[in-house]
Amino acid sequence: MTSDSKSVIPLESNPAIFSELGHTIGLSPVLEFHDVYSLTEPDLLALLPNPVYALILLFPLTPDYENLRHQQDSKKSDYNNELFEQIKWFKQTIGNGCGLYALLHALSNLPKELIIHNSLFANFMGQINKQLSLQETTILVENLENSIKLNENFGEKGQTEAPSADTVVDLHFITFVKGNDEHLYELDGRRKGPIDLGISNQDSIINESNVIDKIQFYMNNADEANRIKFNIMAIAPSFD
Repeated sequence: MTSDSKSVIPLESNPAIFSELGHTIGLSPVLEFHDVYSLTEPDLLALLPNPVYALILLFPLTPDYENLRHQQDSKKSDYNNELFEQIKWFKQTIGNGCGLYALLHALSNLPKELIIHNSLFANFMGQINKQLSLQETTILVENLENSIKLNENFGEKGQTEAPSADTVVDLHFITFVKGNDEHLYELDGRRKGPIDLGISNQDSIINESNVIDKIQFYMNNADEANRIKFNIMAIAPSFD
């Protein structure tokens, strides 16, 4: 959630919804979103098709996490697209829009051949370049959302009753993905830019120890009541 005036109905952490939204804006049908039931159990990991290109984590915004975020970000300077060639990151300015930003962070860092040519998302990415300011880029994201119409087309979808767009929610989506520099990144529109998690050693991000350790860190630092609020989705080859 952000404090900006524009807000949307938060997306449910549901692979079917994220797949539909991704395919609507330009994700190739050869990929879709899948539930991740474990990061460590071989039998459950075997249920996922490979390679896994990105992971989207839903987690609770606890006071301890918010204190950690503010502490870490206070030591960082403002981000001005210095890593644009390596990784694409978007500052979140749409309240409750973290699901959309998580999706954009996943899609924008996929190989180009996995995005449909001349699609809504391909045309959006064609407007993004290193010379744009963060403010100019945020306007392009907001324009993209205006074209998608999240509230109208996706806000009421899901298995649970959707809150209103102006509801303050305590759950947040972030993305883990590999950059063009073969580094792993944590991408969160509420932070001060991409978070470098180190060099990649695997073809599939689900096998990356640095990513698993970071997700496990968030889980370990949540109290018992909040540990059930975590959910993970993977973007990987479709079963069809």
